[in-house]
Amino acid sequence: MEMTQFKSFFQQNRGDVRRQRKVITEALSQGPATITELAKRTELPKDLIVWNIVGLLKWGDVEIAGENGCELVYARKEVAN
Repeated sequence: MEMTQFKSFFQQNRGDVRRQRKVITEALSQGPATITELAKRTELPKDLIVWNIVGLLKWGDVEIAGENGCELVYARKEVAN
């Protein structure tokens, strides 16, 4: 990925980022998934999913649930009561 494309992710408006993350978390509601599987479920580009997953990991909304081949598997993080 070119740095100019990565830079464009940071220049998105907040509403677009929230919509993307909502689509990703809804896709993860169907069960844990790799980036490849999330791309199929959401029809979002893989690089955009990776960028959003980093944010979702940072804020504790998703977690790494394991590995499938050479890809990490992500899942929605359980909320502790």
